[in-house]
Amino acid sequence: MDVATLQRRVMALGCDPGLVNGQFTAQTRAAVLKALTNGPDAPIDNHDIDRAADRLGAPSAAVRSVIDVESTGTPFVDGRPTILFEPHRFSRATGHRFDETHPALSSRAWNPRLYPAAQAARWAQLLDAVALDVDAGFASASYGAFQILGENHDWCGAATAWAFAWQQSRSAGAQLDAFVMFVEARGLRRALQNRDWPAFARGYNGTAFRENRYDVRLAAAYARRAA
Repeated sequence: MDVATLQRRVMALGCDPGLVNGQFTAQTRAAVLKALTNGPDAPIDNHDIDRAADRLGAPSAAVRSVIDVESTGTPFVDGRPTILFEPHRFSRATGHRFDETHPALSSRAWNPRLYPAAQAARWAQLLDAVALDVDAGFASASYGAFQILGENHDWCGAATAWAFAWQQSRSAGAQLDAFVMFVEARGLRRALQNRDWPAFARGYNGTAFRENRYDVRLAAAYARRAA
C-alpha cells in the first residue's frame, strides 16, 4: 500500500488527510491517528474470556495470562490500542534500507533501548515508520491486549497490516477474536490447552522467548490466575 492509497482509506473512514497526493503530511498523519482512535466500546468481561477459552479448549485463566503478560491488562490507552513498534522487524521488512538514515526506527538487531516507555511516543514512532513504508510500518508493530504483530494480519482475518491496525482499534472484543484466530492458525491450541508454556511461547513470541523469559512469565501469570 502506498501513501496515496492510505490517504484514500482514511478519507473513506471520515478522516481528512488533506490532498490525496502520496505525501505523508502533518494532516495525513493526524488523519491516520484519528482513524485509529476509537477506544473500546466495552471492556471484555469474564463471559467473553470464557467463550474464547471454550473455543480454544483451554482454561480461561490461560487466556487471561496472555493478556497479563502482553499488555498488563490494558488493551487501550487514550482511545488507541496499546502498541509496541519493533525496529528490528521494520528493518527486516524494508530490506535494511533505513538502518543508517533512521536508526531510531530501523535496526538489524533487537535493541530494547529503541522502545519508548510512553504510548504517545510509540505511536509517534509507528507513524514515522509508516511515512517511510506504509505496509512495513503497520506490519512492524504489535497491537492491543494480545500484542499480535501486524505482519500476522492474514492469520487474523485482515487483508493488510493497515486493516489489522484498524481492526485492533475498534474494540477489545475485536482484539480477543483476533487472538483466537491467531492461536488456531499458528497451531498453538494444544500448547495452550496443556499449559505447555515453552511451546506456546516459541510459537507466539518467537524463538528468542527464553531471552525475555516469556514462558516463565506466562507460567507465573497462570499460577496467579488459577489460584
